[in-house]
Amino acid sequence: NNKMKKLILACGLSLICTSLFAQSNSATVIVKKIEGFSESGDAFSFKTTTGKRYQVYNAGGANSIQGEELISSSIKSKKAICLRLDADKTEPRLVQSVHKGKCK
Repeated sequence: NNKMKKLILACGLSLICTSLFAQSNSATVIVKKIEGFSESGDAFSFKTTTGKRYQVYNAGGANSIQGEELISSSIKSKKAICLRLDADKTEPRLVQSVHKGKCK
């Protein structure tokens, strides 16, 4: 019976860990402005209302990420969008996809 308790505990903990981890790789933001393109033109960065900077790699528009247009619409509408971020923590964080509304 003690084994079962440990198993449940371990499982519960790992579940908590994954949800915490998943959360850290997404961010609910309101975009303030697009700051401009990288020198090579294959990425652009934008700033949020909280002053954080994020980067989108889109191969100069040839390979745009999912929901990229939501970034510019967030500037106009002042509505929150959800950024799914790359696991790499270097700043500015790299955005992998953008989704409507707040992150769930």
